[in-house]
Amino acid sequence: MILLNSNAEHIFWLGRYLTRTQYLCSLFPFQDEEDALAYAHAFCLPAFDSESLNELILNAEQPASFYSQFQHARNNIQDLRGVLSAKSYAEMNHLLRTASENPGFIYDVVSDCQDVLESESDGVFLFFSLGQCLEQFDRQLRMQQDVSDTLPNIEHIVGTLVHMGWDNLQDAWLALKNTPNNENFYHFSDHIQNMFEVNV
Repeated sequence: MILLNSNAEHIFWLGRYLTRTQYLCSLFPFQDEEDALAYAHAFCLPAFDSESLNELILNAEQPASFYSQFQHARNNIQDLRGVLSAKSYAEMNHLLRTASENPGFIYDVVSDCQDVLESESDGVFLFFSLGQCLEQFDRQLRMQQDVSDTLPNIEHIVGTLVHMGWDNLQDAWLALKNTPNNENFYHFSDHIQNMFEVNV
């Protein structure tokens, strides 16, 4: 199946939101004050200790909360109703609803969603994986974590995209690969976004 770029973008952001939520869940609840402050600083969150950060994450009105992130994911799923098979669409909705109602299941949702999307077309899984990898890379840069395992994964995906005709990614990718910093990451991300918007 040939994906419209608008659909590819929804799949990409679904991968980002679910990966972001899964990582946050692996840290929650925050108990160490230094870890809480490091996370809040990295993502520019209005929290000053572990208690205030935990409260923010559980506050449905906060953009960084579990609820808000799953709402974004659900919106992307709704936009993919005509792209995913009826079975996958129903399974994804069920998984997200279960995680929203039972926070203890949140961490497992990304793996389960990945299994569902892996059964779809190669294009669907490609853009979901791109979203996952860019979210991981973004977080690693923000929190000064090791990016060495993520770079090869992005390179593999970029190679596939270039083969599909996304030639404009090459220079931005090489700059990021050679100097993995925030400036080059945002430059590369802008190129990804432009490709979604230009070739509609």
